[in-house]
Parts: sequence; C-alpha cells; structure tokens
Amino acid sequence: MIRNSTTILICFCSLFGFSQDWELRKNEDGIKVYTKPTKGDGLDAFRAEMEINLSVAKIEDFLRHMDKYRNAFPDTKELKILSRPNDSTQIQYALTDAPWPVSDRDGVYELIFHMDKKTGNIKTVARALPAYLPRKVDIVRIEKSNTFWIVEKLGANKCRLEYIVNADPGGNIPDWLANSAAVDVPFNTFYNIKKELLK
Repeated sequence: MIRNSTTILICFCSLFGFSQDWELRKNEDGIKVYTKPTKGDGLDAFRAEMEINLSVAKIEDFLRHMDKYRNAFPDTKELKILSRPNDSTQIQYALTDAPWPVSDRDGVYELIFHMDKKTGNIKTVARALPAYLPRKVDIVRIEKSNTFWIVEKLGANKCRLEYIVNADPGGNIPDWLANSAAVDVPFNTFYNIKKELLK
C-alpha cells in the first residue's frame, strides 16, 4: 500500500507549484474553495479544504470505496470500481450528468494511494485513462484529469481533508460554466461527504 511520496510531490509541483495565487472563492460551513487559472486554456483548477471529525482510516475507507458513496459526488449518475491491480491502486469509472444542452461526461481514472507511516497521513493521485474502455455514443470521454486527495491527521478522530483537481471536461462547454462548476462541485462534494460520513 505504501508508494514513494516523491511521485506525488513531483506531480503536484509541476501542476500547481508553490505560488500563492490560489483565489479564495467560497468559505462556508467550514469548507474553503480556491481556484486558479491553468496554463493553456481558460479553465480553472480548484482546491477545497476542510477539517472533519473523522479518523484518517475512515477517510481512507471512503476513498477506497467511493462507489458506495455516489451521492457524495454532485450529478454523478454512475460510479464503480473496475479493478484493484494491487493494494495501492484502483481503477474506477464515473459518469456525470451534465445540464442540457451539454453532453454527459464519463471517465476512467487510476487512483494510487500513498501512506506516510511516520505521520499517518495519506495522499492519493489520480489520472485519466481515456482509452481504458470503449467510448459511449453521445457521451464525452474525459481525456485529461489530475486529482489529488490529501488527508492530514490532526488527532485520533480529526483530520484535514484537501481535494485538488485540474481537469479538462472536453467537448463544447463555455469557460464560464466550467469555471462556475469549479466552485460549486468541490463545495458540494465536501458538504455531502460531511453529511454521509458524520451520520
């Protein structure tokens, strides 16, 4: 289950760097959402963070079994684990309902877990695998996506959760609509996570 943390550090630095140009876009219910422009297109990357009264193990279980928590992810019509090649890697599929007249999106993602034995913290890095499954008619396949989940232990039953995404939804979506989703989607995801896991 343990992977070299250098990989995720290199990916993180190359995508987002250490600059302080994240813009705080929403701060409600203990959830903060930041966005920043990405190079090469008009779409925004987003970063959401919150503290939650749950153990790192509980969040890890959530990340490993997202298919059981489909309702945590806004507008998700289908979410399933396709395979687990080893105990630190899983391949998952997601189908997202898009508002008319925009076509629905789907994607296949490889999610790799990295655990720090000294701190108990967990980081995951996910990338899109667009050719993993045949494409479906009238559904746009996500070609590019880099996603990070960072779980920092704050106590026996408290942790800080961070969710970072840099993705291209592909197809014909106005930048203003995609960038609006860059605020609403992470906020609603974290709100739903609290609702699902703190029952």
